[in-house]
Parts: sequence; structure tokens; C-alpha cells
Amino acid sequence: MEYKANNLIYAADGELLNTLRCCIEMTEPVDAGALREAADLAIGCYPYFSVKLVRKGEEYVLLRNYAPLPLTPGGRAIPLGGRESSGHLLALAYDDCRIYVDTSHFLTDGNGLFPFIKTLLYCYLHKLHPEEVFDTSGIALPDSDIPEDEADDYPFPDEPLPLFPLGSDDRPEEVFQADGLPEGYQNRDNWTSFRVKVDQKDMMKYVSSIDGSPATFVSSVMYRAISQVHPDAELPIVCGMQHQYRRALGKPSSHLCHVNIVPITYTDRVRHRGIELLNTLARGTLILRADDANDRKSVNAHIFNENKLKDLTLAEKHDHMKAFFLDGIGRSTFEVSYTGRVPFCGLDKYIASFSPMLDMSLSGGISVEIFSVRDDFCINIMQRNDDSRYAEQFACLLRQNGIDSVWDAPEHFEINDFVLPE
Repeated sequence: MEYKANNLIYAADGELLNTLRCCIEMTEPVDAGALREAADLAIGCYPYFSVKLVRKGEEYVLLRNYAPLPLTPGGRAIPLGGRESSGHLLALAYDDCRIYVDTSHFLTDGNGLFPFIKTLLYCYLHKLHPEEVFDTSGIALPDSDIPEDEADDYPFPDEPLPLFPLGSDDRPEEVFQADGLPEGYQNRDNWTSFRVKVDQKDMMKYVSSIDGSPATFVSSVMYRAISQVHPDAELPIVCGMQHQYRRALGKPSSHLCHVNIVPITYTDRVRHRGIELLNTLARGTLILRADDANDRKSVNAHIFNENKLKDLTLAEKHDHMKAFFLDGIGRSTFEVSYTGRVPFCGLDKYIASFSPMLDMSLSGGISVEIFSVRDDFCINIMQRNDDSRYAEQFACLLRQNGIDSVWDAPEHFEINDFVLPE
């Protein structure tokens, strides 16, 4: 079985890994045997994730990989696409109470990966707790049919979509960058996660009162935290807001990566304004720049690249797509991503927290992921160093707005290397 590779994958190299690690903390120690059985069952429901990347002439294709998914003890992030992963671009690891799901962000994004994670957890927990009755209506069960639109390896239209964008996608030429956050992978051993739980009702009571969303509120709070740590910053502080364009594409179940970045620019004029105004700025920017009309630009860009790549060598494809990929991300001071309220179908009874970990070489140095588990928001502040000032200011601002939070101890995290076929 052969699948078409997302053209974004041509951007990958040793200096651009773009791998994604999801850390799922369970309420009880992981049973390795049950997880092995669950992995074998779950991947059968998602054959387009059981693949290896192969070079065919001047292009890459994805071939079905029948080797078992890697399952690594100790939580180690093994290289994806290489011998240790048997060529797989998706791997599992575990350590104590944690399950790690690792994949290439070129293969899928959080929304595309989550159905697999949900099936994996269902198979795992059903093995350990057969007495539990989970809601299986939103879970792909072993031996179930794969929806055609979900498995489609090229969900894009043949012709570009008409464009009537509401707002400009201009960005400031210069962006404030926090010091002490070195770029690239040289400092990856110092990448640090500051994880916090916030009661959803507490936070949404305030957020709703200012007509906000979790993403715009967290963006506003993080902007204020950075501006307080760096009171003399004169350049704009920019939040790169992750946003998916599946709705504009008309393919809500596509498993591919459909993420773009919406820049929210905070100039010095708003430095001393309240959270309510900052939230309004963020919300208005998203309305103008993340509507379906603007999202169609991402669809059309994919179609343009697909046509352009046909006549290029592999090296030329890499140069073109890497430049396109990095330009699409743009320069930012920090990033924010919110997956939305996730339907765990009762599985979250056994989940303590859920934290995506990102390739920090692609960020402005600080990235914030928001995930919902039961009654909590799990907020993960990732940095390229262990400077705790941003998290401390973030916590202080939450308290000032009447929102309690519970913080884990900071910890270093790793992501997987990515091995391209020769």
C-alpha cells in the first residue's frame, strides 16, 4: 500500500526535525504488556500512520510498514524514520505513569493524531479495566471500517479556491526575541517544560466575561508576562497563534497536518493596558485573519507547491519547501496552541494530564500548549531554557484575575530526531 507524502515533508533535514511528542500521564503505572497489545490493535485502525518514508527517484512516498510500532521503555524519544523505529514515523514510549506518543509533525498534527491516541487508550484501558463501560461512539474500534475522507492522502481540490480575505497577513519586519533562548538544536538539552493545571470553570468564568477564548486569554496573559520580564523591549511582541484550516478545506476528518500560524502583534502602545483589551486585540486579529477566506490561502498554497514540485529535483524540492515552511511560521516571540475541548469518551477517568511537547527550534523560544482533561485546562509552557520568570509572571497574572493554578516542578523534555531515507 502506498500513500502520497505531504509535500511539507520535503522541508525536513537535520536542522529542521519538526517532531511532536504527546505526554499522557495516567493515574496508574503503565502496564507495558497491555500497552503493547493496545498498540498492535490501535494501529490497525489507522494504516496511514503505520508507514515508512521511501525515496523513489526525485520524490518521497509513504509505504505501508508492517513492522510493529516501536515501544520504548524509559520514555526515551528514539529517532523516527530510522532503524531503531523500524522506519516508522510514529512511535510509543512509556515510563512510570506516562505514555508518550511521538510522530512527525510533517505526517500529521494534533487534531489528526488524536483519534489514534483515543483508540490506543481505549484498547489499553479496556484490557486493564474490562469492567469499565466507555462511550465508544467516538472511537475507532479494531476491525472497524476506515472512513474514506479520513484516510484520503490528498484531500486538496484540483483547482485553487476563490479568495476574498478580510484582513491583511502582513507581519512586522522586526520582532522582539527574549534573550537567553538560543536557536537551533545545540541547546536542546536545556529545553524545559513548566506545566500547570487550571480549573476550567474558574478560567472560563473570567474568559467568558471578556468575550474571550482559552487561546486569546492565554496569549494575552503570556504577552503581559513577557512584557513585564522585559520592560524595556521596544520591538513588537508577537504571538504566533496555531490555527487549523480543515474547515476551509472542507475536510474535517483529514489526518494530514493542516496548521498555519496567525501572528498577533502587541505593540508598545498596549503594554500597560488591561487583559480585557489585550484579549479583544487577539480576538479581533483572529476574526480578521483566521476566517475561512484567509484559510483558503493555505489550501491554495498547498496546490501551488504541489504543482511546482513536480518538475524539481529532490534537492530543489527541499530548498523550496524549507523556505516556504519557515516563511509560513514567520518570526514570533512566543506561540500559543489550543486543540479545543477534547471528547475523551470517559477515558479521561484514568488520565491525570495531557501535554504536547514541540520542536522548540521552530519557536520564538516560548511555546504554550493548552489541552483540556476532565475539569482542568492542562497548560504547558515550553522554553528553550529553564528561566522560570515567564512562568512565575504567568502564575501571578492568573492570581490577579482570580484564577487559581497548580504547578508541577519544571522538567527538561526531549523530542525525536527525524531520519530521512537515503
